[in-house]
Amino acid sequence: MEKLKYSAYINDKLICFTDIYSAKSELDIPGVRIFSDAAHSLEDVLKELHKREDWTGVIYVCASPKRAWDEFVAGYTIQEAAGGVVKNECGEHLFILRRGKWDLPKGKIDYDESPAEAAIREVKEECGLENLELGSLISISFHTYSEKRKNILKKTHWFHMKSSSDENLIPQTEEDIEKVEWMNEERIRSEVFQNTYSSIKNLLTYYLSQKDSFKSDKT
Repeated sequence: MEKLKYSAYINDKLICFTDIYSAKSELDIPGVRIFSDAAHSLEDVLKELHKREDWTGVIYVCASPKRAWDEFVAGYTIQEAAGGVVKNECGEHLFILRRGKWDLPKGKIDYDESPAEAAIREVKEECGLENLELGSLISISFHTYSEKRKNILKKTHWFHMKSSSDENLIPQTEEDIEKVEWMNEERIRSEVFQNTYSSIKNLLTYYLSQKDSFKSDKT
């Protein structure tokens, strides 16, 4: 996901920092606005992004995407999380229904865990799985939210994983998970894509374009 290296989701709206914009980019979608640092400050662009309900995202074209990204990140407290895209032997993938939206299992990284360890633990806890095979890192995503009057930027590490359709799925109801289900690609595109977060849809679009990309973490 190199094109989205410096990007995050604010209230489910994308902001992408780039030095080159292509009209053929997958970011060229209805509701996305394009600004340059030569004419607009990042502060002003962020204020408008928060206010404008008709905007789906912003592409911020700047001389140094990393410098603009660092300025953006400085306004938040970073919280790290990890999760997985789990595939079974039938080619189906695991989804959770939480607070009325389809999502992928994930959770906060404890202080003594690596991202990979946290991803395995969280997927097991949220879905009731016993056996998981960890694969390679898919990508890292960022999204913002508020908690106890703090502005949080959640950095989530997403891993390939494998499990069996024979596993007994048990939703972690204390985490507001209503359902855990295996879904084929057709159902993902027709059902999940219509009722999930933009960051998850973007991750899945990238993931589904990479065929046979699972690489075991075993050495």
